[in-house]
Amino acid sequence: MRPKPHPTVAIVDDDRFVLESLHDFFDAMGIDSKTYSSADEFLASGDATKVHCVLADLKMPGTSGLQLLESLVEQGGPPVCIMTSFADSRTKAAAIRGGAAGFLEKPINSADLLAFISTKSRY
Repeated sequence: MRPKPHPTVAIVDDDRFVLESLHDFFDAMGIDSKTYSSADEFLASGDATKVHCVLADLKMPGTSGLQLLESLVEQGGPPVCIMTSFADSRTKAAAIRGGAAGFLEKPINSADLLAFISTKSRY
């Protein structure tokens, strides 16, 4: 019997502090994560097929979080959770309509984050 692979979370955000703090949080929880400073960097990496879920900031230079979501949904990619400091009902509705598996408001509640990882990631 093959061992279950560890889930890997892709963290996509243009804020280096957010990338580092989420990476450190996942490390402390025993969850593998990879960080990307833009949606374009993540898409160019080819890692969409190698990660179990994606946490993507809504507003980034270049490709936005919603555009990344659209691209991954079209590809049949991993579940995406949109993160934002600019949450409102229209934005949340657009993300969910676009196929987001989750929507988290910054600052992110660690319990909500772990709940998303455990229920939405592909193990």
